[in-house]
Amino acid sequence: MKFTEYIKSLPNQRNEVIMDLTKLCRVNESTVYRWLRGDFVPDALKRKVISEYLNIPEKELWPNV
Repeated sequence: MKFTEYIKSLPNQRNEVIMDLTKLCRVNESTVYRWLRGDFVPDALKRKVISEYLNIPEKELWPNV
């Protein structure tokens, strides 16, 4: 499941996960929303942090990277 699809599949926990990602990746909330819209992809280190946090392989979250 891609990153955007996974986050959208969490309607009750979505905001909590987004806030956790802002803290873990040390980015603004707006940056996470840009990732979700597909405006751009997180850099390699942030992708690794996100995949570890979500416990989903990076290649599954971002198959085209």
